[in-house]
Amino acid sequence: MIGARTLSRHLAVSAAAQRTTFSAYEAELRPYVAENQTKGREGARAFGGGPTS
Repeated sequence: MIGARTLSRHLAVSAAAQRTTFSAYEAELRPYVAENQTKGREGARAFGGGPTS
């Protein structure tokens, strides 16, 4: 839902400039995604999942 809202907001500003729109979308969402991927990996390791090294 966050991604859809963010993408639609960027497209509303500049639907004609898709390259710029998708770059802005990526830049805004990347920190959120990276943080949640890290938390997911930590959670998996806490339950015995994930890489062994």
